[in-house]
Amino acid sequence: MDKIRFVSTSLELFYEEIFDSNKKMFQDEYNKLSEYGSSDIEDWLKKAKAKGLTEDSDKVVINLLVELHKKVDRLESVLRNNEEKHTPLQHSTKIVGINFDYIKTDGLDFLEDKNYYARVVMPTFPKREIPIFLIGKSANIAKINLMSQKNLEDWNSFIMTKERELIRELKRSD
Repeated sequence: MDKIRFVSTSLELFYEEIFDSNKKMFQDEYNKLSEYGSSDIEDWLKKAKAKGLTEDSDKVVINLLVELHKKVDRLESVLRNNEEKHTPLQHSTKIVGINFDYIKTDGLDFLEDKNYYARVVMPTFPKREIPIFLIGKSANIAKINLMSQKNLEDWNSFIMTKERELIRELKRSD
């Protein structure tokens, strides 16, 4: 575990060990949260893109409008008391290091070879919690065992951004 290179970060992690009694509940939530982007507005946008109706449109503005529409939908759900709640997880900790395959926490959070379901609060646009399955490798290191393709792309992009920030910081200090 000493040879793993981590990029420094500070992310919030909620997690719980997986047992037979909670495995299906965690799998169901993972599947639900991994469908990020499958709202009505996202489906409409995919169809419009497939028909070529967005070719002359500003992609950034379209994405901002879609996210604004989702926020309005969430506010509407809150007002109607239909707000979707995440499964409460027993533990929370801070992630202090990340790479493409592992996370490192600031505490003694994991047991070796135990399986965990977790949600990471990502500081990306849009801000959201991404579900992951982990395997404990040491007390403070876990291997990412499963992450949806879309979330994996966002995770990898976040890591590359953090690495670029680190390089810029090193260049400034020279």
